[in-house]
Amino acid sequence: MFGLAQCDISLDLRRLLPLITSILPCPVVWEMAAGSGAPEELAMPVSEELPGGRVLVDATEQRVSRPGKDNATRKRYFSGKKKAFTLKTQIVADDGIDILAISICVPGAVHDKKLSDGLQTVGRLPDGCEALTDKGYQGMADQVGLVTVRHPETGITQRVPRLTVRTPFKKVAGHELTEQQQDFNSRLGAVRVRVEHGIGRIKNWAIMANRFRCSHLIYTAIMQTVCSLVNAQTQRWQMAQVANCA
Repeated sequence: MFGLAQCDISLDLRRLLPLITSILPCPVVWEMAAGSGAPEELAMPVSEELPGGRVLVDATEQRVSRPGKDNATRKRYFSGKKKAFTLKTQIVADDGIDILAISICVPGAVHDKKLSDGLQTVGRLPDGCEALTDKGYQGMADQVGLVTVRHPETGITQRVPRLTVRTPFKKVAGHELTEQQQDFNSRLGAVRVRVEHGIGRIKNWAIMANRFRCSHLIYTAIMQTVCSLVNAQTQRWQMAQVANCA
């Protein structure tokens, strides 16, 4: 009708991505931290402003076409979990299913914990929050540093963890989990499922659900845009729920 080819429309949409994200509740994009220094300060609310005072951390993968012509490149993108070539993104959401931050995409063979280490996730999270993860983040709690706090009445100081990381117990070969550990995993999973719901809302968009056929260079920008649209949908739903209750 307008004399445009599909490639022309795609190029125009790519130019519009910055404009779209500028007017939507856009999540922060985390780059890989350079060196061992502290990561840049995150534009994330302090723990008192987070719903429930917690964040939910998880990773999602999307299938891509078979990359490259050599086995080394293909091995980097082959996900053992999905049994396919994928791109992986880490998602950080709050307790209200608002997506606060996403990572740049990495090849699917990168383990969730290794991606978290490269992003210095623990160092980016706000003080005093509670981070809930899945079994793929074993050992993340050991990365939490200590801070000195002073009791306002007694004046006594003590060293306490800067934040709390809760990870499900993982069954060791030849041993079963205790009832307490199984109960902890169930209660943790009941809260963590909210980030799974958030990822599910992302997958409602066809470009994030089907095989990604565009250049990998624009994947993070498209993921950020879709997450912004999901956040806008979530906020409208929350406002409608409040209005109905009133």
